Amino acid sequence: MKVKTSLLSLFLCLNFVSATLPTFAQDTAGKKTVALVLGGGGARGAAHIGVLKVLEENGMRPDIVVGTSMGAIVGGLYAAGVPVDRLEKVTQDGSIKRAFRPIPVPLQLLKKGAKQVIFWRKKTCAGFYSGESLAKFINKTAGDDNNKIENFRMRYAAVVVDLRDAKAYRLEKGDLGMAARASASLPPLFSPVCQDEHAYADGGIRANVPVIPAREMGADYVIAVNVDEIIKPIEENRLYTYNDLTNRMTSIIITARDESVMKQADVVLQPDVAGIPIISVADKDYTKAMNAGELIARSKLAELKKVFALRDSPNVKLGNKVE
Repeated sequence: MKVKTSLLSLFLCLNFVSATLPTFAQDTAGKKTVALVLGGGGARGAAHIGVLKVLEENGMRPDIVVGTSMGAIVGGLYAAGVPVDRLEKVTQDGSIKRAFRPIPVPLQLLKKGAKQVIFWRKKTCAGFYSGESLAKFINKTAGDDNNKIENFRMRYAAVVVDLRDAKAYRLEKGDLGMAARASASLPPLFSPVCQDEHAYADGGIRANVPVIPAREMGADYVIAVNVDEIIKPIEENRLYTYNDLTNRMTSIIITARDESVMKQADVVLQPDVAGIPIISVADKDYTKAMNAGELIARSKLAELKKVFALRDSPNVKLGNKVE
């Protein structure tokens, strides 16, 4: 219960945090580029796999993939060359879910308590789960010999926030497991990745749908997948439990922050993930999210094809929107 209420307090604070990212140098050399931006959203992020399935079926491969949190995990594995059907499998069989929470909550509480009485133990950044099992799962799925971001078949960036200086960063080099884990490490549920005088945490604290970083990487066209819940009026009985209350508050706060960012994307895909909690352990929620991602991508197939046609056309006027 304490973990859940702490998360609620955190998300309430996010309402006061700017979604603006620092300026990065742009790579404008070469041909026009398409960036696929995959937003954060916990279990809802399984929708990204459905979107990727449709893109692959139609031969539409982005030049850049930028992700936050679950979007960083799915996007990183895709950029590393993991087939979409493999992504579907590790989601449907619960592998991703178990990687996030390798030990049941009661046992983890006992483990944390035991560590507190060992006064000589090495101090580490706080968090209910360390996130180390998630990093190992990501690298194992990508292939332990294929986890260096700079060697990927396409440019990739995981968006994180450094809790020490409160700035957002793109992780574009190094170990995929570490980068994606950091982007998905939401305190206090997960420990930030503390190394080299940084404390990297969930990129959603500053940029839940990282359109701006994609533009700053030189993307001419941006396809953004936003897995925020579409806000609609609900009945009072939908607020009777702590889980329902937390999900409602987080949905309102995150959606409000992401609305302005979406205006800077050329195509926005927003799957119907209503009713799927961000922190879900139900297999049906992951399947529902994947199906929702596939459905929205197929419904906007014409727009998606136009983006890639514009990229490949030698004579096209650039703009912020696909006309």
